[in-house]
Amino acid sequence: MMVRIAHISDTHLGTRPRNGVRYNVWGEEMRSQLLENDFYERFQELFDKISEIDPPVDLVVHSGDLYNSPWEGNPSQPPVVAQETAIAVLQNFIEKTGIPVFILEGNHGLYRLLEVSLLDTLKLAVPGLNVATQQDLKRAVRKGNPLVYSYEKLDVYCFPFMDSIVLKAASMTVGFDDWITTHQSRVRSRPSIAVAHGMDLDDTLFKSMFTMDYDYIALGHDHHQHMQSKGAWYAGSPERWRFDEIRHEKGFLVVDIEAGSAPVVTPHTLEYNRLIINEKMKIAVDDTVESISDRVYALFDENGLKTPWNPQIAARIRLVFEGKAARVTSFDLGMALESLRIKILSKDSEYNVAQFVWHVRQSVDEEFTATSYPEIESEYLIQDPEEDFRAYLDTLEIDKSLDTSILTKIAVRSLEHAVGKKQGRLSAESIREDEK
Repeated sequence: MMVRIAHISDTHLGTRPRNGVRYNVWGEEMRSQLLENDFYERFQELFDKISEIDPPVDLVVHSGDLYNSPWEGNPSQPPVVAQETAIAVLQNFIEKTGIPVFILEGNHGLYRLLEVSLLDTLKLAVPGLNVATQQDLKRAVRKGNPLVYSYEKLDVYCFPFMDSIVLKAASMTVGFDDWITTHQSRVRSRPSIAVAHGMDLDDTLFKSMFTMDYDYIALGHDHHQHMQSKGAWYAGSPERWRFDEIRHEKGFLVVDIEAGSAPVVTPHTLEYNRLIINEKMKIAVDDTVESISDRVYALFDENGLKTPWNPQIAARIRLVFEGKAARVTSFDLGMALESLRIKILSKDSEYNVAQFVWHVRQSVDEEFTATSYPEIESEYLIQDPEEDFRAYLDTLEIDKSLDTSILTKIAVRSLEHAVGKKQGRLSAESIREDEK
């Protein structure tokens, strides 16, 4: 028996890039921001393309992170438009094609401290949709039951996101592996797949799952579409969620599965109108603020960005500045780039740019490496905030009764809290605790 599935993942509906974004531009007037709307359009495009596949698929599998929030850095629900988009697109697709859809819960869209799931609410609104949540996983492990959905031609074994740190803290690592090998074992000779959200990098991809003789393993969490091992693939994210993702092919997978045989995986790639630039720019010793700014403008010109405003193709730009100039501090460079950004993103700008952010690396010996997790990456950080803030205070007339070292500590801790580097409450006690 042959079965065909479409494997999608990491759609991150509700993503709202905020840093360095052109002010007051809409994807849909008064409903969704311009770059947020890209994720909604891509979600619709995915299901439009899947509906046209011939022969048609028997099931659509989403391997996690349907929504972008909540997660540990943002406890709020996804925007209303994100939830409306999920409902409307899924309802229309299932009604039009009769093809069922399965969605797994990932680490995004997951409430950390509540025993509820947005996917359960979505399921109530969309007939023909099945979901597997972390709460489903906890119940299955606690009761010693399998977590599996059976379709007409296929059994789907479910592995929602589970943080290995939580398992270790609860002394459940061995018990969880035992549950996998005991209760998640295929029981029929017909095609069987696993759906999981995890990565080796953060120890959330459980090795015992790969010993269970599934015919295909549909993986989510890594945004790079690729084969993880024989018969196990990441579908990747369909939209460029982080700047360094422009080097990856984006899209979805169509997988033909037959019990006991290697799956046949066919990648389907998407095309994009919006240009994304993610480049390094070297700072020479004799550079000035003016010469660096000139090179930034030259880069814009080389990429054809000096055109009238067109929101459909307006570019997203991230520059990484590496090196030190004798006459330029990181504070000077930051102020100059901030001024440049105001001009670039202004209403009467000559440049078709929707977002402009940067990062400064002061050491030429230090190679820039993007963080592994987009959710913990800040797209603009001052390289040495203490040094830069002290330099800034030196330009001001400060009341002698004020302790500039305390002012600096407060400013730096505030920045760390703002970008998620520090958690908890910002207080005098927490600052003193950091000094210990």
